[in-house]
Amino acid sequence: MSNNSSEARLTSRELQVLQLLFEGKSNKEIASELFISQKTVEFHLSNLYIKIKAHSRTEAVVWAIKHGITPKNQGFS
Repeated sequence: MSNNSSEARLTSRELQVLQLLFEGKSNKEIASELFISQKTVEFHLSNLYIKIKAHSRTEAVVWAIKHGITPKNQGFS
């Protein structure tokens, strides 16, 4: 992760959720992949949206692209 302050505010779990959003996964799929409940996914998404000032999944993915936070750049497979 770069030293950009807007990126630094995201937790590792929020970055994982963002990566899965980037891949087009549903909340149910994210929950299954991360072994957490759908409510927990919603919690992470809510926090993520607040931190990056996004109002939708699409805005969150666009924000990630603009800030260079993509699966490839974060070492995701």
